[in-house]
Amino acid sequence: PAEARIQGADFSAVFDKATGLLKSYIYEGTALIRTGLEPNFWRAPTDNDFGNSMPRRQGVWRKAGDNRTLDKFSVAQEGPGIVRVEALYTLIDVSSAYQVTYRIFGTSDIVVSVVLTPGKRGLPELPRLGMKMTLPAAFATVRWFGRGPHENYIDRKSSAFVGYYGASVFETLVPYVSIQEYGNRTDCRWAMLADRAGNGLLAIGLPWFDFSALPYTAEDLTQDSRGQKHPYEIAMRDFVSLSLDYGQMGVGSDDSWGAREHPQYRLTAQRYAYSFRIRGFAAGEDPAALVAGIR
Repeated sequence: PAEARIQGADFSAVFDKATGLLKSYIYEGTALIRTGLEPNFWRAPTDNDFGNSMPRRQGVWRKAGDNRTLDKFSVAQEGPGIVRVEALYTLIDVSSAYQVTYRIFGTSDIVVSVVLTPGKRGLPELPRLGMKMTLPAAFATVRWFGRGPHENYIDRKSSAFVGYYGASVFETLVPYVSIQEYGNRTDCRWAMLADRAGNGLLAIGLPWFDFSALPYTAEDLTQDSRGQKHPYEIAMRDFVSLSLDYGQMGVGSDDSWGAREHPQYRLTAQRYAYSFRIRGFAAGEDPAALVAGIR
């Protein structure tokens, strides 16, 4: 068969053997994903990024997650109530190895573990290290426990305190005159997206993660030059674009005509490993109790 299906009492997860991607995740009869988790290393350049030539200097990472080949895909029973799915890729643009391991538990929890291993010297810093996926448009209510309420980044978060926050994906939009990266939240312990009925997807950090949930993709917000496009020129998508990240490089703020983000806020090209957990929930279930589950 072209698919690998893992089924529990209240969920099913389906993987495409040709791509290694999680293509379907259904919980209590509700389909929670539109397209599955994919590697993501790009962020839409900010005004400061254009000022210091980030798109040219780090542009090799823009399509690095898309231009990949699947070298190995395997499914195995790891233990009672645990199935291990592993996908190993080569990222052609950067000659690097990217491994994703999914551990699917009978509780419907899926623990996702990522390892990036650069394969050559001289690669520039990564704009971002994470995974992207899309959800149906109905999942537009966002709740999170992390820094907020406004957007925040590794070098711009001292005014964003850790707490419990909520918004819609449309309320996370920032009215920059020129479209660019926005909407990130750092140091998140968990985040959830729900529909009006109260069904949704929960992501839990192991221990923390960055995330954004937007009606745009990073490519939608990427310009060829600063000031080329404005928000009213970009159509909102009919889905929610969710990023679950190890992190992003800093956005910088010393100036917008050449200064780079400070060294401690860069993602140098080296081996990285990070993990997070996702699971579905239904109306009436308590996210706090679900967060306290499998570790």
